[in-house]
Amino acid sequence: MDSPIGPPRFRGLKITLVAGLALLTTDALFAQSADQNDVNALKSQMNQMQKQYEQRIEAMEAKMKALESGTGNSGTILNTRVLTDADGKATAPTGPVLTEDFLKTLTRNFSLAVYMRAGVSFNGSGGAQGNITFVMPDNYVGGGRTTSRLGNEQDFYTEIAWNQAHILGDSPDVIDASWTGQIQAFSNPIKSNAINTGTAGFGIGINQAFVEMKNVIKCAPDITFWAGDRFYDRWNIDSEDYFWLNTSGFGIGVYNIHIGDCPGTLWLAWLGNNNDNINEATTISTFNAVNSRVGDLYKQTWDVRYKDIPLLCGKLSLVLIGNYIKGDTYESSFTAFGGTADGVTFGKSVTGIVSTSDMYGIGGGAIWEYDFGNKSMLRFSALYGVGATDFQGNIGNQIGQLTGAWQNQFNRFLIGAGNNVQFHNGEPFVNVNPVDHASEALATAYWVWNPNPCFSLGVWANWEYNDNGTTAVGIQSNGTTTTTRNGNVINGSIVQAGGSRNIVSGGIRPVVWLTDSIALQGAVSGAYIDNVRVQTGDAYGRSGSYGIFTIAPTIKPKGGFFTRPEIRLFATYAVWSDSLRGSTIGGSVPYTQRNVNQGWLFGSQMEIWF
Repeated sequence: MDSPIGPPRFRGLKITLVAGLALLTTDALFAQSADQNDVNALKSQMNQMQKQYEQRIEAMEAKMKALESGTGNSGTILNTRVLTDADGKATAPTGPVLTEDFLKTLTRNFSLAVYMRAGVSFNGSGGAQGNITFVMPDNYVGGGRTTSRLGNEQDFYTEIAWNQAHILGDSPDVIDASWTGQIQAFSNPIKSNAINTGTAGFGIGINQAFVEMKNVIKCAPDITFWAGDRFYDRWNIDSEDYFWLNTSGFGIGVYNIHIGDCPGTLWLAWLGNNNDNINEATTISTFNAVNSRVGDLYKQTWDVRYKDIPLLCGKLSLVLIGNYIKGDTYESSFTAFGGTADGVTFGKSVTGIVSTSDMYGIGGGAIWEYDFGNKSMLRFSALYGVGATDFQGNIGNQIGQLTGAWQNQFNRFLIGAGNNVQFHNGEPFVNVNPVDHASEALATAYWVWNPNPCFSLGVWANWEYNDNGTTAVGIQSNGTTTTTRNGNVINGSIVQAGGSRNIVSGGIRPVVWLTDSIALQGAVSGAYIDNVRVQTGDAYGRSGSYGIFTIAPTIKPKGGFFTRPEIRLFATYAVWSDSLRGSTIGGSVPYTQRNVNQGWLFGSQMEIWF
């Protein structure tokens, strides 16, 4: 690449110099003598001088080109420069040195991105908020949410990413390579004046580290290859922190593939995930360590997307996902009829053997998005999957289905609903594969509107249907009924909940600027569930709903819904149906008690990204 600042070109200088010398010399010759021999001698001398000048100028040009092109290790990290010792005498370097040009290249091609939030709050009784509060139980997908984030987050969380572009240079003759790394750290819910790895609730790790390469295929330089660990083309509703399409993980892929003259681009990826809790570690299960023929359960994802197809003034993206998990036999521990009601803990600790066959899944759907300009947009999505495909890369969802089916089988055995639990080496044994019968459907809508600098609005709605492939057996605990089955005392009524459930949620979050830097924002949101399939207070097997209302005076710059940073105070009020009393919807005491169905939160938050 040509340097923007440097010595002037020497070709023009050479021509001017030679021409001037020729004119001056010729005039002088003819003015002083008419002797032809003298003239010829002087002309010969002039030609000789001209050749010497040309040779010197050509040598300087060659040196200049070498410096500009970086040959001879010039301009690279391996450049060898003349150094001086303490006495000022020249000395040869002992190894490669960093040059100023290379450091400038690093600075020019380096970028940093940060997301961070931090908050603290207390409940209406003056105690700590605890974990995330006012969240619907049996919330299968969505980061534990399906509610408004405003006034309902009090944790510390950060992601710090850095990218180095054009590692090999930006010449069209080389591969355009870049590298991205990202760390995350969190602390929840303990609050003190410092955090460290010895503090409960704190974690830190690397959640992205990958390389991308473009200009690999010279006739199609935009085709980009990647490999490593990355957030792979995630889609979310920011106001809920709901990542409804998230196959992120370790893998390899290629994107920006143009197919002939067709609009849009093709994306292909293979990703893997083994974040399971049924594994062969001896600290977890001796049986798994000795008897497993496969090893840890491993979820493979094949992800195909065709993106940015023009449609109705917007852009359409099509998604196709396939999954595979190898089955095996494992040991699992759980608490049958586990739960707490009115301070009484009931249940029986059980360890047994669970076996499953191979698990498959396939699903897909479409995403349509329209850009209004001024950072305003409208987006709709619809996805459907069967088997092991739930549009999440995390295998933990399938692990929950397997252990849940095993627990349901044993619960039926305990209550005498059928002696369908066999024994293996003295331990209960069951062969289940609910994943084969599972299905997932979801639809989302998200609208962000910035009509003018003083007003912004976010509106969202989503529906999610999930069938985990099994019929759950549990207890509706009411604190008054005592049931005995096979010597086990159970507080509450035994019921069977269906394997499927629906969650519908939505909300609105307006922002009004009172000055250029002071705004008033609020949020109203709610959710409804038709069947709670987890053991949580009175809610098991029931439907229910809740509403959340937040007001938050905020310091933030003008410019739209997503301008940051923000500093805000908030007051949040929530109320939920009697059928959800005593459930996890309240987050922690006192709102998880059976006599409570409403509550307050007060606190402050900071949020920033750049």
